[in-house]
Amino acid sequence: MKAGIVLASIFSFAVSSFAVTSQFRGVNWADKRDNFVSDVLVLSGLSQSYDYESASVVAERVIGQFQEVLGTNSVRVPVNEPTVLRHLAAYSGVLDVALKRGRLLMAYWGPAQPAPPKDMNDWWKMWARLVEKYGEHPNAYFEIFNEPHMYSKEELREIYATWLEKFPDVPRDHILLDGSGLAWNVPDIADDPRFEGCLFAVHEYTFWNMSITTEDGWKGSFKGKVGKYIDRTVCTEWGGAMSPGEKNGVHYDYMDYNQPPNNYFTAYIRGMSDQLRDWEMGSFYWPGLRDGDWYSMTKRVGEGADIKLEVVNQSGLDRMQRAWADTVAVEPVVVDSLKDSVVADTGAKDSVSGDSLAADSLVGDSVAPASPKDSTAVPVAASDSSVSADSSAALHGTVRWQRMSPEPLQVFSMTGRFLGRVDLRVGAGVDVSELLKNAGYAGGVYLVRGGGLNAQIRVK
Repeated sequence: MKAGIVLASIFSFAVSSFAVTSQFRGVNWADKRDNFVSDVLVLSGLSQSYDYESASVVAERVIGQFQEVLGTNSVRVPVNEPTVLRHLAAYSGVLDVALKRGRLLMAYWGPAQPAPPKDMNDWWKMWARLVEKYGEHPNAYFEIFNEPHMYSKEELREIYATWLEKFPDVPRDHILLDGSGLAWNVPDIADDPRFEGCLFAVHEYTFWNMSITTEDGWKGSFKGKVGKYIDRTVCTEWGGAMSPGEKNGVHYDYMDYNQPPNNYFTAYIRGMSDQLRDWEMGSFYWPGLRDGDWYSMTKRVGEGADIKLEVVNQSGLDRMQRAWADTVAVEPVVVDSLKDSVVADTGAKDSVSGDSLAADSLVGDSVAPASPKDSTAVPVAASDSSVSADSSAALHGTVRWQRMSPEPLQVFSMTGRFLGRVDLRVGAGVDVSELLKNAGYAGGVYLVRGGGLNAQIRVK
């Protein structure tokens, strides 16, 4: 069959299918002191006297390098009453940059373990202020209470139910409810029908059960915490030793997580990353950056606009990225589609049959549209253009548009996030990849729709 000139017919096109929460490729950005503090939060890299401008500069450096160096598209940051009620004008420098660059999960940390909030009136005021400021932002997510183990299951359910009553306009799929205990038991909360539509948060760490020394053992432990709510759960904390350090009197050097496990740390990191990948569950590694923490995926060098993040353990980064099902090859779902006769110069091959494909034949249900909540145009983040060019779903040939169309192209990331529109009225025969490149889209693979076109386009 001649490449580039194809009469459309019934064909199969492979696309990746993702779980509800696989859109989160995240890390935590933490206070050096840990986030359980009774005063204003100072995330690693911020100065003690930070204001909006200086916080924005640091956030651009840190979050920007989370994306460029680690490949993230989401960041989880702490909030508490002193920071929001007394210092939000400055802390918003962090939050605003995070929202501009991708998904932001704001999670509440109490003053100290195992104490509850000092004043529940202030706690409600804190959430009211955050919801008022960010509740309608398409990239804003809210984790109501981090590790709420000071409450019984019944007490925690009532707190969550009251939160939903007070803030009914926040989309439920942007609300995360921690499981009971230290985010250990998702079913305790998810079994309550009042929380229909919400997402749930789970945590898993080695120090809760250091007797587990196999990958399967850690997978079993994690499964017990999530239960049947896999497709509505996000692992908002998991992490292990990346730098040398000591635990219970035992010294650990740098560990190679790409090798078979030889202790509970290596078994945990390998088992967790594989289980997250198998479930296609979104996650936030703890931490992406925390000064002085041997779990930290990066080390900070420099201050302010000169901050540079260095990867501490490449094998740890490899396993963290492996956990992200939307950026690695997964078993494709084959979708059949039918389109009337169309001509397009692609040079691309059907990933199932090997036949040449017409770009205009990539239509129908093969690419899911972005959700209404994600339909606000935002700048292209480096992480959203980092999908492997070798993905079986990507088009590697040239796609040329063969007819004039008054309809602009809509451009989405590979996770379905709407990135913007590109004017197609420049004339027939345009190279769509070059069109995206000239419009400022970085190298990577994008979902492109409009004027009958529905294809995955690689920008070099």
